[in-house]
Amino acid sequence: MRLGHDDRNLYVRFKAYDDEPGSIVAQQMRRDVEAMLAEDVLAIAIDPEGDARNGYLFVVNPNGAQFDALIFDGGQIRFDWDAQWISNARIEADGWQAELSIPLAALASQPAGESRRHWRINAERWMPRGSERVRLAGVQPDKDVHSLGDALRIPAIEAESTAQNLRLKPALRWVGESAAASGTGRDRQRLEPSLEVFHQAQSGLRSALALNIDFAEAEADERQVNLTRFELFRPEKREFFLRDAGRFTFGGLIESTVIPYYSRRVGLDANGRGRSLDAGLKVSGQLGGWDVGAFASRVAGGPTEPGSPNQRAAEVAVVRLARPQGEHGRLGLLATTGNPAGTSSSSLVGLDYQHRDTQWQGDKTLEAHAWAMHSRNEGQGDDSAWGGSILLPNVGLNLRAEVQRIGTNFNPALGYLAESGIVRSIGESAWWHRTVEGADIMPGLDWQYRRKLDGSETSWQLNPEIAYFTPAGEGGLVEWFVEADTLASGYAPVPKLWIPPGSYRWHYLFGTLQSATSRPMYFTAEWRFGGYYDGKRNDQSARIDWKPTPSWGAQLGLARNELVLPDASFTAWTSSFRIDYTPSTRLGQSLLVQWDNVTHQLGFSARLRWQWSPGKEAIVALDRLGYTGERNAGQIGQTVGMLKLVWNFEP
Repeated sequence: MRLGHDDRNLYVRFKAYDDEPGSIVAQQMRRDVEAMLAEDVLAIAIDPEGDARNGYLFVVNPNGAQFDALIFDGGQIRFDWDAQWISNARIEADGWQAELSIPLAALASQPAGESRRHWRINAERWMPRGSERVRLAGVQPDKDVHSLGDALRIPAIEAESTAQNLRLKPALRWVGESAAASGTGRDRQRLEPSLEVFHQAQSGLRSALALNIDFAEAEADERQVNLTRFELFRPEKREFFLRDAGRFTFGGLIESTVIPYYSRRVGLDANGRGRSLDAGLKVSGQLGGWDVGAFASRVAGGPTEPGSPNQRAAEVAVVRLARPQGEHGRLGLLATTGNPAGTSSSSLVGLDYQHRDTQWQGDKTLEAHAWAMHSRNEGQGDDSAWGGSILLPNVGLNLRAEVQRIGTNFNPALGYLAESGIVRSIGESAWWHRTVEGADIMPGLDWQYRRKLDGSETSWQLNPEIAYFTPAGEGGLVEWFVEADTLASGYAPVPKLWIPPGSYRWHYLFGTLQSATSRPMYFTAEWRFGGYYDGKRNDQSARIDWKPTPSWGAQLGLARNELVLPDASFTAWTSSFRIDYTPSTRLGQSLLVQWDNVTHQLGFSARLRWQWSPGKEAIVALDRLGYTGERNAGQIGQTVGMLKLVWNFEP
């Protein structure tokens, strides 16, 4: 690996020697496909701040296909982050090589100064043919290349000019909506300009200004049937909110039952429908030894779905500050204000502490979090929540344990909350055994406990399990669940099926099986059978991915949930089909079709993304939502089409 730079870019050149170049696995051309990580790949992790907290991961395969991710909290990762960078790769007689050109602006690079004496980097190569991993530093089975505490220090790369400090991203979009999709009762077309401005100050702070942007190009959410009483958590997919998303994480709460700032609340409803962003401003980086993240926006008013009343425009803001405490600690503050629904005034303030040590007891990793929050909402009052967690992601004892107490009137209006008024604990414990051949065997015990603060409901779950996976990722998991639940009020998991109040206890068996994603065709299958409250529930799901060539790919998924209760039964079906055509790393097309018999929605989502030259791209999106069979009153088919032209300029 060789590194070099000029005043705009960091250049990385890899040479991967191989005695059998014909056996190199390179199936993907499409960007950010997680299955690519199981192919022959080269990766580099970069921490330009040098404090083992925040960084970036860049991965390339022999086709030049890209995968990038945001690193935060020292070793956590967000695969849904994207940067604009260039990669080229080719297979040769003695192996393959790759060249990366990464803008220093994407790395928040700045003059080194006294506080920037070093960067941290790590790199690795994965070869699926022999399940072999070669890493620059920290090569242990229980550590990833993005564990920044194990990365090597190198002299900080100084930007030799300020040319990269400003980037303009104007765009022009045409949107056509059917009468039902527009919410106005008539078809609507509009032509709208938008602008995003990115600036980096000499202090290292980065700012992003967005004017009149929408998110029609974001891919549709994966269709799921919700059989619980609580809102499903769905990941963010909009580029504007993903930039520097790690700066806003709090208390280790990433995909949890409570999150103080959940960006999908801004401009989207629970079904993923939303409005444009009139204006948004984000500032992030380091200033005076503090990690800083601040965001403010104004969301346009209007209906979020057909037949719904117009919502008022909403002004919301969030501020995140964190400061290192010694070598392993970090103390932070988070505050939010505003209600995304535009209905009432709301605010929240929280404190958190993180301890992360990647050399605990020599070569182990220990991570712990503690946090407390207080919310205030007009008409609902004040209340608090607190919690903590510990994580030991190591070979040998492998443990994750978490406890939370959430007040009855606690409500993070700008966040995510599955349920208030509870005390809950969740945990996973296992003994991770790595064989000489590199296979993983993990017997373990997981648990969950939940109790309403007023004592009206209590539920718990225990599930012993055993998992086995080969170095290539083939294997499976078997779990035995024992559950109990006391319902203060009944609920309907699906239409026409009712679970009455009462105390229940049941057990069931769950299993999953998967093949290696480095194969041209691979699958994942899950099954469950056994009890469900005072009845039975049998589930089966399978997904098959097929890559006949690097340019073509297809995915077929089918899930069945059979619920049988004493008075009624229902079988929920969910199906999806996706086809991708990626003739080059700069042109990609996809079609996703989804259907379920609970909402009776049949959805089509087509995307085309073409980068006709560096920094210039065209995006075409077409979404059609129809209904089959039974439907509720007011459910009418909707169609939305969009053409968007984007330019990037660096004055």
